[in-house]
Amino acid sequence: MLIVAAFFIGKWMGTQKGTTRLIENYAFVKNIAELATLEVSGTTTYKSTNVDQQASWWSSVSAFFTEKSATIMVPYQAKYGVDVSKESISISQQDSVVIITFPPAKLLSYELRLDRMETSNRKGLLVFSDDEFYTAFQQQLYAKSRTQLEQNLRYLQASRDRICNVMDKYFAPTGLTVQCKFK
Repeated sequence: MLIVAAFFIGKWMGTQKGTTRLIENYAFVKNIAELATLEVSGTTTYKSTNVDQQASWWSSVSAFFTEKSATIMVPYQAKYGVDVSKESISISQQDSVVIITFPPAKLLSYELRLDRMETSNRKGLLVFSDDEFYTAFQQQLYAKSRTQLEQNLRYLQASRDRICNVMDKYFAPTGLTVQCKFK
């Protein structure tokens, strides 16, 4: 009799519905957000010249003697994502929707591949080599290309979309939908 009672109690305990609860694992979501960076690469080109672009006789003569022109083409690699080291992520749940608020997406790293740089320069007869010119030229190249990438709305949106897609896949087995917000 005791064996039969144990059997029915075991069967009853084993057939109860299991429930899944969302555990707001902040550290895990933070790590996923860090891994969901968008990596882009391309080539940045910067040109500088002191030659007047007018097609006059004097412009041609002046360029022959005093021209100082340079062009640099450098490949780059950039990573976009959210910086969770300075700002926090907030996670909340409303019914079957998980709302995750991230810091704003931004350019996280920018690397010029100087080992694959291509340069060309033209100097007039009266122009001598000037190292300061090339140093300033490279600084301008870096500053302008970085600013362009920091303000590139297409890459920033692609970064946000990538983070949201990763979060959707993470929460999909729970049956919850994810709503991503960015500050």
